[in-house]
Amino acid sequence: MNFITFEELGECIYTNISKVPRNVDLIVGIPRSGTLAANLLALYLNLPFTDIDTLIRKGELRSGSTRKCQNWIKSVAEAEHILVVDDSISSGKAMKEARRKIKEAGITNHVSFLAIYALGVSRNLVDIYFKICEQPRMFEWNYMHHWALEYVCMDIDGVLCEDPSVYQNDDGKNYYDFLINAIPKIIPTQKVGKLVSCRLEKYRKETEEWLSHHNVIYDELYLLPANSAKERRDNFEQAKFKADIYKKSNCVLFIESNYEQAVKICEYSGKQVFSVSNKKLINPDNLIDHIKIIHNDFRITLKRTIKKILGKINYVK
Repeated sequence: MNFITFEELGECIYTNISKVPRNVDLIVGIPRSGTLAANLLALYLNLPFTDIDTLIRKGELRSGSTRKCQNWIKSVAEAEHILVVDDSISSGKAMKEARRKIKEAGITNHVSFLAIYALGVSRNLVDIYFKICEQPRMFEWNYMHHWALEYVCMDIDGVLCEDPSVYQNDDGKNYYDFLINAIPKIIPTQKVGKLVSCRLEKYRKETEEWLSHHNVIYDELYLLPANSAKERRDNFEQAKFKADIYKKSNCVLFIESNYEQAVKICEYSGKQVFSVSNKKLINPDNLIDHIKIIHNDFRITLKRTIKKILGKINYVK
């Protein structure tokens, strides 16, 4: 699975920006994700930006209080060279639709088409592409709505919902209230292959009810087989529990909320992991770099120590 992060998108655009013709004076995005890439490109180049629908209406170009370049245009009609941008191209359907709309609108300006990421077989469907990224691929900006979630392992707390606070994480009444009323974050619109959480098995009913209430569809739900939070701390390594399930599965990506655990899951499983907390993709090729970061970052060590102390205090209560 080729997983592209926001950081990699920005780096790809910046690295390849010289491929954009210098006479381009209007950047147009194809909704929805194309507007993300187009807007970033327009910001780098300090050029006006609009969406495809405003383009075909030949509407006014708005930019707020942006410091404009000398030849900044105010309307579509003034554009010498329009660049239509999408984040990726596969079958070319979105680009073909954009071309059709532009033609039917009677726009006679010089128009070029750019895809940030293209397939080897689809790169000739655009005038410019920045990088070849083959299927299967998934982007950080739409991974929760991607068909390939069926081949993903996913954490629950910190990914689908907020993590419990120290006060809530008491393995008692406060924690029960958290399980029932956890605030959702991003809810997937596609079926998830495996939900893998270190919540205790005794909370399966509450977990399943929350998932059902929020319309989370999944194949399997794995919870940690411990009877108490103390037993979990004493007898289980959470990352190892998750990694074992991931390694034995046909899943190609694990989406984990905690950076330190994400690094360990990758180390134990030999497969790539996306850390939601810092938006980093950890894979076997860059694993050693992430291990060094954790080893040298005293904040991670301090946070781990505090969590252990607070966990013991909660258990005593």
